[in-house]
Amino acid sequence: MTNPNSPNRLKRLSPRQRKKLRVGEFQELGFTVVAALAGLDDAANDAFLNGWLEAVDAQGVSFGGHFSDGQLDGIVFPVNGVKVTAEVQAALAAWLKGRSEVSGVEVSGLLDVWHSAW
Repeated sequence: MTNPNSPNRLKRLSPRQRKKLRVGEFQELGFTVVAALAGLDDAANDAFLNGWLEAVDAQGVSFGGHFSDGQLDGIVFPVNGVKVTAEVQAALAAWLKGRSEVSGVEVSGLLDVWHSAW
C-alpha cells in the first residue's frame, strides 16, 4: 500500500480532492483501545460501560467497538470537527487505568482512521 499522505501525492491533489480523500490537512486520527475487565456482574459491566462512554463524550470524540466477555475493544475517533489529540488519548487511557475494574489496558498510538489497517 502506498502512503496516502506522501508529499508527492499531496502536491498533485487540490484542496477539494484532499478533503474528499481525507488526506493532508484533512487527515483524521484516532486510536485503538483494548481493556480487560475483572469478572464483574451485568450491573457492574453496564455501569463501567456507561462511565466509559461518558468519559469519551466529555472529550468530544466518539467510540466504536464492542464489549463482551469482560473485554472492551474498539477505536476512538473524531466527530463533529473535534480532533483526537495526544492529550485526548492520554486522558482516556488514564481514565481506563484508574478504574479498579480494569485488569489490563492496551492503547495504540495515534493512527489514520481512514487509511490504516486497525
